[in-house]
Amino acid sequence: MAAEQQAVTDVTETSTTTTTTTTTTTTKPSSTEVDVEENKNAGGSTEVTKPSSTEAPSIYDSEIPNRIIVGRNHPLSFYVDRARRVLRIDEEVHVTGRGDNISTACKLVEALKRQKIAIIEKISTGMNVEPYFNSNGDAKWGQPAAVILFKLKRGEFGKFIADYQQRKIIEIFENNDEKTEGTLSLEKVESLEFETRFKANNKQIEEAKAFLNQLNDKTVDLPTFIKYASILIHPLLKNKIFKDILSQEFNIEVSGQQRGGAQQRGDDDGGAEQE
Repeated sequence: MAAEQQAVTDVTETSTTTTTTTTTTTTKPSSTEVDVEENKNAGGSTEVTKPSSTEAPSIYDSEIPNRIIVGRNHPLSFYVDRARRVLRIDEEVHVTGRGDNISTACKLVEALKRQKIAIIEKISTGMNVEPYFNSNGDAKWGQPAAVILFKLKRGEFGKFIADYQQRKIIEIFENNDEKTEGTLSLEKVESLEFETRFKANNKQIEEAKAFLNQLNDKTVDLPTFIKYASILIHPLLKNKIFKDILSQEFNIEVSGQQRGGAQQRGDDDGGAEQE
């Protein structure tokens, strides 16, 4: 009996006790979940509001292809302005006129050529036949129509700002030419801070600095001033942004606004600055 008790004691002493440790991970509720829980406790709404996007709108228009198809929906001035904007970006532009729009296409090219904005490189003519589907869904060919195509290269004045922008830049020049000498000092030109006010990018700023540095004279006449402004005013800058800058930064009256940026009725520019 004593031997059996001793054996039981030995087994008890040599037995191994295994302890299992349980790790508990506590996840802290997000701020949104806490707010929802608090709203529940307070008897309020449990709707969760998602953060809205605060992306600022672009100050530039979308990119313009270097091909212009003349139609009936816009006046000639629209296509002239569009071609000038294209040539400020690209070296060449293609103009297409079809059927009754051939005469408008020819007027457009002649206007660009006369103002030395573009040079005609190639003229092509031909016939164009376009397919269509009838009411039964069958493919048919339309009536042949005459087509003219122009390939234009950037001219001497192709990189300069358009007519409406030129008029406003001239007004800025005249307002700062206090002695009516027809020139502005380099210090005066730089003090206008075109690069900041017209929101120029780094490439434009570097090009404008290089342009001023290469001038031999310490004064800037009106044609040189327009060239300088053309560098710092992006070709795709939205027309509304351009007007806001004129009104708010230079105190110049523009259509749709009073000086200082207040809105007004009417259109004093007759559509010259159409998009």
